[in-house]
Amino acid sequence: MFGFLNGGMNGGMNGGMNGGMNGGPGPGSGGSGAGVLPFDGTLELTQFDTAQIPVGTSFAKSSWSPDLRAQLILGEFGGSNWRQFEETETIQGEKWQHVDGFTIAPPPLDQTDNIEAELAYLLERSQFDRSGARMAEIARQADYSIDYWTNLLSLTSANKPATMTLMASGFAIGQMVGMYFKDFFSRSRPAHHLPSLMTVLPTPNHPSFPSNHALQNELVGLMILRCLPDKLKTCYGDAIRSLGYRIGENREIAGLHFTQDSDAGRQIANWLDRSYIGNLGTVQSIVSEARDEWHVSDQSEARNLPYLNPINISANANTPVVTDTEETQ
Repeated sequence: MFGFLNGGMNGGMNGGMNGGMNGGPGPGSGGSGAGVLPFDGTLELTQFDTAQIPVGTSFAKSSWSPDLRAQLILGEFGGSNWRQFEETETIQGEKWQHVDGFTIAPPPLDQTDNIEAELAYLLERSQFDRSGARMAEIARQADYSIDYWTNLLSLTSANKPATMTLMASGFAIGQMVGMYFKDFFSRSRPAHHLPSLMTVLPTPNHPSFPSNHALQNELVGLMILRCLPDKLKTCYGDAIRSLGYRIGENREIAGLHFTQDSDAGRQIANWLDRSYIGNLGTVQSIVSEARDEWHVSDQSEARNLPYLNPINISANANTPVVTDTEETQ
């Protein structure tokens, strides 16, 4: 896929920026969708004595690798004052307050009631929600949550490169900000308190609070919403918000994060989107490009489906079970 910073990814980079800085992908590596083709020398010209060279060309923005172009947004964001905290209100490991008033102060896990409630919830989810399909989903989202976004909205770097760039910036910004707060709070993971929880995946080697999967994927959803036409926001908005929430929730089912980790990640993402990201000139420029990628005619309209609730499948029969507001077809 791409070299995006994934939704957590144990604090690292997924495949390193399009094959990393090691001279590009080798044959079969898949880093750019094609292997390196060996070729001896330059291609012989058969029709011309002198090569023709185009003049005045420039590199098309649509030809950028989205994850690399996203670094332009990350660089501008990094120069803002997002880390400027109120010194008199901030307490290392306990409370962080920005100068604009935004505050993160998680319930202390060294209090019995707090830790028991958190662990009881995770134990319940591990017992009832670790189905085969959900487990496969959790495993894939550990490093490739981007795949769920591209599948949801039929996105590729070919058909919507600017939109993909905004998404990549959500992962990149979320990764950096999440690590900053993880270092500030230094919270232990659920398995550090209760090893018998038996996590679905190995416990990541960085602190628990906040959840980067929740932060990054909430931020990706907000970035997508920035570039959608209003009619598509109405149609796609709930699905976008639901996917971002689910990816964070899956980390709780896996036993890797407390609910307070996920909640904080989403709060931070919304704060960043509201207070910083929309003000970045690079974002505003790329959002303008991205909106042109979503083609919605003036005659298009949003319509409600003829049913209100989804059909559920009975556990004891292969027949649909409908709610009071539904009729069988």
